[in-house]
Amino acid sequence: MKIFFAVFVCKILYFIGRRVGKGSSFPGKVVLKVFPGVLKQLKMPGIVIAVTGSNGKTTTTEMIVHALEAGGIRVGWNREGSNQTEGIATLLLRIASLTGKVKCDAVVMECDERYAKKIFEQVKPSALLVTNLCRDQLTRNGHPEFIEDCIRASIDAAGDNVRLVLNADDPYVAALASSPEDRENIFWFGVYGESLDDSGTGMKHRGMYDDGAFCPVCKSRMSYSYRIAGHYGSYKCSGCGFLRNAPDVEVKIIDGGKLLFNDTVEMNVALPSVTNAYNFCAAVATVAAVSAVASVEAVKALDGFKLKSGRVLPLSVGDRSGLLLLSKHENSFAYDRSLSWVVEQKKPCTVIVLVNAISRKYYTSETSWLWDIDFDFLADENIKNVVLAGRYTNELAMRFFMSSVDASKIGYVIDLSGLRDYVINETEGDIYVVTCFSDKIKLLKALESK
Repeated sequence: MKIFFAVFVCKILYFIGRRVGKGSSFPGKVVLKVFPGVLKQLKMPGIVIAVTGSNGKTTTTEMIVHALEAGGIRVGWNREGSNQTEGIATLLLRIASLTGKVKCDAVVMECDERYAKKIFEQVKPSALLVTNLCRDQLTRNGHPEFIEDCIRASIDAAGDNVRLVLNADDPYVAALASSPEDRENIFWFGVYGESLDDSGTGMKHRGMYDDGAFCPVCKSRMSYSYRIAGHYGSYKCSGCGFLRNAPDVEVKIIDGGKLLFNDTVEMNVALPSVTNAYNFCAAVATVAAVSAVASVEAVKALDGFKLKSGRVLPLSVGDRSGLLLLSKHENSFAYDRSLSWVVEQKKPCTVIVLVNAISRKYYTSETSWLWDIDFDFLADENIKNVVLAGRYTNELAMRFFMSSVDASKIGYVIDLSGLRDYVINETEGDIYVVTCFSDKIKLLKALESK
């Protein structure tokens, strides 16, 4: 009877919550308070995929779901993005029968890296994808090594039967493998970095810190034969010999907006970039590792795929067009990849950097992460104007003062009500906006026609 009432209450609260904007996690929070441990009683399908990491969780989860569904597999997933324990509870209980059977062929769970252990103590995944580990929300997560420890604990909680899908190019992720040579429970993915050139791809390290300088295993110096972005690349430790493993699924970025998987099958990509290369590669590797859908079929299913989650949105200001690139605040890696991509387009343009609210959930005015972003990407002849906007314009201005961006190109708009007019009258070229989900709605309202 306990499972009956838990499922029933969750379904009712989810129905009500959807109408008041609290349907993604509130039902699970209530049920777990009244019926603690109820998730252990659910009858799960054979495929339970968990996705965690610093960046790319939502995007990669959506890709995995799309590829599985294209293979005829019914999938339940937290499409709302609520990825902590309460959100996972809401997902599983709302798609379960009153007898506790989860009514799908597979479950794909986006899991917050700090909450994965608590989730896996109640729901055992058959596979765990770790996308990457980098600096993210320092006031909450600290250094990537702390999150590495959190995920290592979550792997222990998942049990011996979980299959790991790991980013071979990220040394922090690769260090999660206790026995890298054990190919039975580890599936590696990566990007072939030697296919990239030095023009804006990030192969040469640049920035105010270097999280790839020291081995995450023994802390000795690491050397790289090439770098792809940040601390991603082909690495080897001078002390313990820790090094990049050969990926089971590897992608090459080729001209014309295409990806080449394992030198055999091509994929057309709507928005080609290093970031998306990793997202697609992670999705293909995960699907191939845990289901009957082979990597070739997964690539074909994702050919030309366009996200529904809205991380990249077209926009227009007057008669000029552009893109909104959502890049997590407190995450320098996400910002660097967006700025790098804009420069790689080699188009005369204006770049708007908006920081108006740092966190959607936690109160913080901590802005040291702005100094970790490599804004020197914007010291490019095609960047005609840079507009710093929002409540933290002054903090951005101080950061840019220490960059190599020409000061005459920089404009300042603290009050967003004046942003549209400033962009129309004072800037030129296509428009790219780099900001966070927390500032998305305010930004779109500020740029819409009056």
